[in-house]
Amino acid sequence: MSRGTGRFITFEGGEGVGKSTNIDFAAQWLQAQNIDVMVTREPGGTPIAETIRNDLLKAHHDEIMHPRTELLLVFAARAQHIEQVIRPALQRGTWVLCDRFTDSTIAYQGHGRGLPMTEIESLKALVQQGLEPDCTFLLDAPLTVGMGRAARRGRTLLRG
Repeated sequence: MSRGTGRFITFEGGEGVGKSTNIDFAAQWLQAQNIDVMVTREPGGTPIAETIRNDLLKAHHDEIMHPRTELLLVFAARAQHIEQVIRPALQRGTWVLCDRFTDSTIAYQGHGRGLPMTEIESLKALVQQGLEPDCTFLLDAPLTVGMGRAARRGRTLLRG
């Protein structure tokens, strides 16, 4: 499937490294250049994918979620996101800035949960159908800095 002149740019990194800040900066800069841009996130980006995100990150379950279940839910959300948001935007020529993508899946479900890379690669091929970011920014900060920022952000949200 061909796509327009849109570009797909992802931002990866741990909690509190500045992904949102950098995405906002990039979006503002692109808009100032008269480039159509949209910002999205994973998991999420569509109503269905946001429901899956809530089940993964916020919902409290009475049973422990198996790592493979988690992996399948991440890719289910990604499939919806790609087909409903990312591909159509790229075909229109819109630049898509995405907070996390498959590199996070490799980090969290692959290395973090110990799932085989062959399973992740198989699901990636099925869901992404060749879609890859044009550019990925990997942001890094010492763990104490990132977690400190994330904790402050959480306290701010609780007060608001």
